[in-house]
Amino acid sequence: MKVILVDDEKAGLENLHYYLSKYGNIEILGMYQDPLEALQGIIDQKPDAVFLDIMMPEMSGLEAASEILKFEEGIKIVFVTAFDEYAIKAFEVNAIDYVLKPYSDQRIEMAINRINKLMHENDPVKYKKKHHAIQFEAMQNEIIKIPVWKDERIFLCDPFEISYLSSEDGNVKISISNGETYKSKDTLAYFESRLDSKRFFRCHKSFIINTAKIKEIIPWFNNTYLLKMEGLNEQVPVSRYYIKSFKKLFDL
Repeated sequence: MKVILVDDEKAGLENLHYYLSKYGNIEILGMYQDPLEALQGIIDQKPDAVFLDIMMPEMSGLEAASEILKFEEGIKIVFVTAFDEYAIKAFEVNAIDYVLKPYSDQRIEMAINRINKLMHENDPVKYKKKHHAIQFEAMQNEIIKIPVWKDERIFLCDPFEISYLSSEDGNVKISISNGETYKSKDTLAYFESRLDSKRFFRCHKSFIINTAKIKEIIPWFNNTYLLKMEGLNEQVPVSRYYIKSFKKLFDL
């Protein structure tokens, strides 16, 4: 069994490594304190399972799990934490395991046995359901950084730097005001649910804008508008379906 360990605290990683290294059939591919580096390591090394702390800065364990399962639904996630309340919530949306700190030999062995069992079951439907459940749970938390893709690499994007998001070829394109663009495997509906509604506005079925980045509102046909965004040449349309809400937002 090949595993990767993720915990923002070095002591937590070393403690977990100590317990797992007792098992001769477990190969620890890597230990990460940075969840972004961990995601890239998981993509490159393709582990069977990931032991993942739930309380980490910038990206929570639930958010990281959602990204992991987008890459490969069959990867087994074991959450680890020192907090009972988070353990209970995550267990409700996770079919693998959730281990509380401090660890014990018996509890680690139980988690390993569950992983082994699920590896043999290899039920893709179960993993797909679990992915959606974890993604829903992650949506309940305030978004701090967005994992985005560019040139097969993952970056963390500050939401306030976003100019607009658009639907493109089955992905979401994230356009930054400095001209950089990234992609996400999530949907516009997902981002609409998570981004700050006081700042981000769905202006079209294919666009979400950061209202703080609007430079110019240009009247268009049928009493709609085109939006010129700061630092970008592209214009974003406001569709008739959203025009009433848009006018109310800006008292037009």
